[in-house]
Amino acid sequence: MAGEEISLLVDELIQLTVKSSLVTPRSQFSLLCSVWTKKSYSPDSLCAQLRSIWKTRRKFGIYAAEQNLFQISFEEEDDLEMIMDGRPWFFKRQLIIFDRLKEAIERSKIKLVSSPFWLRVGSCPPECEMKDLMHAIGSTFGGILRLEIQNETCRMKAVLNARKPLRRGIFVAVGDTR
Repeated sequence: MAGEEISLLVDELIQLTVKSSLVTPRSQFSLLCSVWTKKSYSPDSLCAQLRSIWKTRRKFGIYAAEQNLFQISFEEEDDLEMIMDGRPWFFKRQLIIFDRLKEAIERSKIKLVSSPFWLRVGSCPPECEMKDLMHAIGSTFGGILRLEIQNETCRMKAVLNARKPLRRGIFVAVGDTR
C-alpha cells in the first residue's frame, strides 16, 4: 500500500463554510487582551495576577474569548485608561497585548500584534538637535507616543510590532560621519 494515492469520489467531497463568531463588549469600558504564549492560561489565573498588580479604583472582570484571548471589562473609564497608559504589561513573563473593544468584532479580524515600549536612546551627537534626532528614530518604529528628554538622558515610548525582532541599534549619519 505504500506509495498508493487515495482519491475521493465526488460524493465524498464536502465543503463547509463556517462563520467566525463575534466577541461582544461586556461593558462600555472593555479591552481585548492576548497573552503571547502557546501555553494556555485560565481567566482566573490571569485575573488573580492582574488584581495584585493593577491598582484600579473599581473592580474589573476577565472573561475568556478563546485560548489566551481575554476580554477585560472595567466599571470606570479612568481604570481602563490607567491600564492602557501603563503598557507594556506582562503575565508570567509573557507579553500581554491590549486593544480597546468598543463594538462587536469577528474573532478572525482580531489582530493583537503591537504594544508600546519605552526605548532608551544613548548620547546625541553635538551636531544634532536632541528632539529632531528622537523624532527621526521614532519614525523608524512607526511614531512616538511620548518623549522624555532630561539632560543627556533620552527615552521615548514607541509602538513595536511583537512579531518583528528588536533592533540592537541604529546608526545615525551626520554629514559625512556616523
